[in-house]
Amino acid sequence: MADKFKNIMEDIALDVLDKTLGSRYDVCTCHECVNSMMASILSELPAKYVSTDKEALNSIIDQTRIEKEAEVARAVLRAIDVVMKQPPHKLKDDKNQAFQLLLDKIYEDRGVDFRHYHQSILKRRVALRMQANKIDSFSDYLMFLIKQPQEYDKLFAVLCINVSEFYRDPDVWKAAEALFLKVIEQKNRENKKLVVWSAACANGEEPYSIAIMVKELLKAAQINIPVEIHATDIDPKALRICKAAEYAKHSLKNVKHEYLGLYFTSQNGLWKLKPEIQEMVSFKQLDLIASEYIGETDIIFCRNVFIYFSRSLQDQLLMKFYRSLKTGGYLVLGKTETMWIEAQEIFGEVDSKTRIYTKKAPDTIFQP
Repeated sequence: MADKFKNIMEDIALDVLDKTLGSRYDVCTCHECVNSMMASILSELPAKYVSTDKEALNSIIDQTRIEKEAEVARAVLRAIDVVMKQPPHKLKDDKNQAFQLLLDKIYEDRGVDFRHYHQSILKRRVALRMQANKIDSFSDYLMFLIKQPQEYDKLFAVLCINVSEFYRDPDVWKAAEALFLKVIEQKNRENKKLVVWSAACANGEEPYSIAIMVKELLKAAQINIPVEIHATDIDPKALRICKAAEYAKHSLKNVKHEYLGLYFTSQNGLWKLKPEIQEMVSFKQLDLIASEYIGETDIIFCRNVFIYFSRSLQDQLLMKFYRSLKTGGYLVLGKTETMWIEAQEIFGEVDSKTRIYTKKAPDTIFQP
């Protein structure tokens, strides 16, 4: 049987393992550890023996690869975890410790503290730069940063997620529009200014979307009140894009056609915001955890950021937003983000679908 048949799950598992280990600089990839991982993987996967006839073999492997893709991937991840917890030999260095030293160095050199972010996400993103520079250990990448400090710009480009578009998630903006109108009318009655904070604003699409929305609401309601829109991000490169206020057509897909003519000009294949909208937004570099918060805000947008933070950082940030907001002010999170039950002691739910919350009055907190 051994001469005529082979277990094709071995080839499939080894291929998936090799690709996975290609971006895992936190594990040992020596021959002994890889063999241990393969043994663990194959102990989970049912064998599939097929004829070694060359013509039939390749098509069977391809089909099986598709059918078993998810099952093999799960087995590979479990095997890596098992072997790294109990490696078959003494490891030469502590890869997790080396990664922490790398994060310490980033904080020391650039003042940005990633040490409490989700480690698995950070490691995958750092791995992209390590692959680009053909470096295979966190320790060596740390030394590379010391010798080549210009690498920081490229590293921050992958660590800081700046994917956005105007009016991302239209249903959220529909809910936000009703919210803004309510707050604008209240500010008009009280003769007070509207203060908005777009936290982690990426390339600026969100705060400029807010500016256009507020402009339209004020015009429709024939209200004239002072408006402050503060937009902050940790990434200086992203802030330069914000201030340039030029965007590709694909990021404007949710913008109403009439707004393109009113608030944008087309030039050199890009759409540039007119000064009347640009001037409504002030941009500032700010680390959400380490920096001071913006005070006396009415509405805070912080969308699709919490997923990168550990639970302790999320707690810190929610308390910072609580102190920033006026009583009754609103916090808008990302649609995939949820607020801890404990945090709902200080934030009331306004709209569960669009993740809008309101700051509770201090005298109502912890009351039965």
